[in-house]
Amino acid sequence: MPKRVCDVCGKDKDVSGGKTCEKGHFICAGCKSMGFFAGTRTQCPLCKTKLK
Repeated sequence: MPKRVCDVCGKDKDVSGGKTCEKGHFICAGCKSMGFFAGTRTQCPLCKTKLK
């Protein structure tokens, strides 16, 4: 699988399950999740734009 550095945690992660925002920030699958009960993020934690 291709890898990319997550802009939130700074670790080299697989792109599968991750998302990018409208400005191109990559959020890995682990950082995309907000916890078991909270669900997943709908906006980028860095610039607050919508995740694609």
